[in-house]
Amino acid sequence: MDPACDLVLFAAFHPELAPLQAALGDTMRRRIGNVEVVARAAGIGLPMAAAGCAMHLGDLRPKTAIAIGTCGAYAGSGLEIGDVVVARRVRLVDPAALRDESQFPDPMSTVIEGHQPLVVGIARNTRAAPVDVATTLAITVDDAVAARIARATGAAAEHLEAYAIATACAARGVPFCAVLGVANLVGNHAREQWKVHHHEASRAAANVVLDWLRADGLRALSAAP
Repeated sequence: MDPACDLVLFAAFHPELAPLQAALGDTMRRRIGNVEVVARAAGIGLPMAAAGCAMHLGDLRPKTAIAIGTCGAYAGSGLEIGDVVVARRVRLVDPAALRDESQFPDPMSTVIEGHQPLVVGIARNTRAAPVDVATTLAITVDDAVAARIARATGAAAEHLEAYAIATACAARGVPFCAVLGVANLVGNHAREQWKVHHHEASRAAANVVLDWLRADGLRALSAAP
C-alpha cells in the first residue's frame, strides 16, 4: 500500500496523465517542494471511475484530489477548443430526466460543489475558467440534446468521470475539484474533434495544474492540516 500523499491527480486513462511524466517521472509520483504528488488513472466512464477512484483513495489517503483530462464545451458557453476550465460544481445529468421521462430519487445527490479554496486558487493563478461541469452516462453526440443539457443545467462543459470522482472524494472527505482541457464541442462532431485535439487538451489541463502548484498550490497544500 502506498503511504499517504498530499495531492492525487486523477484522469480517466493513462494518455491524459502522459503530460505529467516530465514533472512526476515514470512512477507518476514525486515530491515537488514539500508536496507529495501522485497521478493515477481512475477508469473510463462513470462506474469505472467511481470504483477506481475509491480504490486509489483508500491506498493513497490523499489530502486533496484533482481530476484532470479533457472535456467537451457546450455551444453558447463561450468556451473554445484549447481552453481550460476548473469545475466550481459538478452535476449528474440524464437527458431522459430533462424530458421528464425518468427521475432521480429524491434522496439522491446530483450536484457536488468543488472545494472552493481550490477552485478560487486555481482560477486566480492560472487561465482556467470556473464553470459548472455536467457528467452524463455517455458522450452527448446530438446538437439538440447538448443544447437542452446546457440550457437546463447551466453547465458549460461535459465530462464523463467528474461526478464519479467527486462522489468518491466526498465519501472520504477529500477536497476535490476538476481541471479539464476543452477538446471538442459537445454534439454531432464531438467524437471526431476529440480524436484530433485530446492530446493537446490534456497537456493544457496538466500545465494549468503544474502552473498552479508553482504559483500558489505548494504553499496552500503545505499549509493544509
